[in-house]
Amino acid sequence: MGIATVTHVFAIAANSLWEMIGDFGDTGKWTGRPPEACVQEGSGIGAIRTLTLADGRVIVDRLEAHGEYYYSYSIVTSPLPVQSYRATMSVAPLTDDSCVFTWSGNIEPAGMTDEQSVAFFEDIYRMGIGLMNRTIAALHID
Repeated sequence: MGIATVTHVFAIAANSLWEMIGDFGDTGKWTGRPPEACVQEGSGIGAIRTLTLADGRVIVDRLEAHGEYYYSYSIVTSPLPVQSYRATMSVAPLTDDSCVFTWSGNIEPAGMTDEQSVAFFEDIYRMGIGLMNRTIAALHID
């Protein structure tokens, strides 16, 4: 089992970042993908979201936990190289106008080593943070 973790400090208030990323069923707010690329079924713990990637592949996630400034989810089905995967996205305030974002995942890989799976998912997390930064810049969030 591998554990991937990436953190990033954002120069915006924690509640502003969470408003953008905290909706399990609306990843389009921070990825820029169209609404039909993330469809949620159900609500609360156990809700399912279906993510359609730009290349047409589909990932199905289940919401496992949700609280103030965090949620955890697991992959139900995916083309990604995992047997099991559970991740948490969280935001913690640093000051009134800055926060730290953490994205971490416990990975049981399929077809790669633990080290390769950690590097693979950390790259995905960094790409996601890049999308968040792009969205923040476009919206001029302070």
